[in-house]
Amino acid sequence: IFFSFASVTPSIQGPVSEGSRLLLICSLIHPRGHEFFQWKHLDSAPTNSKLAVTTSRNLEGHRSQTGPTLEIPQVSQKDTGTWECSVYG
Repeated sequence: IFFSFASVTPSIQGPVSEGSRLLLICSLIHPRGHEFFQWKHLDSAPTNSKLAVTTSRNLEGHRSQTGPTLEIPQVSQKDTGTWECSVYG
């Protein structure tokens, strides 16, 4: 079993303006060359108990959904939240 850690870096540092083009880059510390990348957008909805309920959202309208780079051609309010990159292979 081989574990490698990944980090996600945005192409824009700091606040991102609505309508901007944004790239999210998933980088591996020890790439092996045959990895499969999967992107997931996690929305957090507050509950009465002050815990967050996490759900994944369909990534339609975003490009390169299974590569190391996720392109969001025009950032909108629905893109707010946590983006998760999972790596397999």
